[in-house]
Amino acid sequence: MRMRTDSIRPTLAVACLAVLLGALQGAAAAGARDEVALSLKEKVIKDLSSSGLTLAFHVALTNTAAAPRELVRTRYRVRINQKEYLNMTVTLEAPLSVPPDGETLIALPVKISYDLLRAAVGPVEGQALCDIVGDMFFRNERKKEQRAPFAFSAEFPIFQDPEVEILPLKVNDLTVGGADVVFRPRFKNANGYELIVDNIDFELFFSGREVLAGPIPGDKSLPRTGEKTFALPFLLDFFEAGENVREGFQKDEFPCRFAGRIEIMSVWGRLIIRFDKTQALRLEKST
Repeated sequence: MRMRTDSIRPTLAVACLAVLLGALQGAAAAGARDEVALSLKEKVIKDLSSSGLTLAFHVALTNTAAAPRELVRTRYRVRINQKEYLNMTVTLEAPLSVPPDGETLIALPVKISYDLLRAAVGPVEGQALCDIVGDMFFRNERKKEQRAPFAFSAEFPIFQDPEVEILPLKVNDLTVGGADVVFRPRFKNANGYELIVDNIDFELFFSGREVLAGPIPGDKSLPRTGEKTFALPFLLDFFEAGENVREGFQKDEFPCRFAGRIEIMSVWGRLIIRFDKTQALRLEKST
């Protein structure tokens, strides 16, 4: 049986054309993805506190095309300690222009809440590893979208505020007109690294009346997983402090409020930690 070659040739031509078009489309797609190159410039930790932080990836966009490109949306997945924490798409209200010849810097922030993190990942102490993987989508002059993939990683700390404890008030001398006392606050650092404390400003209230205020003197840095107790001696004048304060010294304890802020120098910038502790202050009188 003979087959007609005139029917085979068109079929072969169509097949070859399809393969050629597929190869050209694949090459064009690969080229389109390479028109905007992404490179990580730095990783920055901001807004660090005991409730969480923001981990920002600063990314340089380099447009190798002859015409501008527009960043229209970003799709990404965040994994922390190899467990999924976030999966989302962010569409820009106004596209970001990426001109040719040069770098355009953008920030890719990941807001991390410690409560949400522990709910999604489980117990996390000390520090954790964040992996972010996704795609940025750019629009060209023909309004066609092009995709640029990225994958970055960074470590971040699990920060805990210093705890404040008030020790019994040491009363060296007590008279009708006043008292010679030593107020002793203790600061505890539960973090696995030293806290370089630059300043601690405070206000101290006895029975609702301010009796002392100012900075704590001396070395205030807190050792890792350690504590430090400060001694603040002062003379208390009952005539200035008021009757409620004088009556409080006739008892074994009275209301006390110790409030202020701690300024910490860290590799993540200056941290401002506020504290406000109210409790019954016991008296430790000299015999």
